[in-house]
Amino acid sequence: MCDNFTQRLDPSQSRKIKLGAVIAIRNFIKEAHINDSILFSFLVDSIADPDEKVRDLVFKVVREVANHEIVELIEIKLKELNGDFKKEVNKLLQESGKK
Repeated sequence: MCDNFTQRLDPSQSRKIKLGAVIAIRNFIKEAHINDSILFSFLVDSIADPDEKVRDLVFKVVREVANHEIVELIEIKLKELNGDFKKEVNKLLQESGKK
């Protein structure tokens, strides 16, 4: 499964494939109640995708499935980001009431 998500969420992959992967992660977490730190990491790493529509979907999914571990991963990811990405992620954390 990890190899699958690694390939599907690669920034060079097409938008359609990346969106499908984010939806799959959402379904695993929300519908199947799979609370796996690896899935959370794939989701959080996608926050920095160069495609704005992919980022928008990732933000929407994070708002739906946010938990303590996801928030911690986002805070770690925030240290790696700069510029507009950092502002967007800070806003996401504030909207989640976590920061």
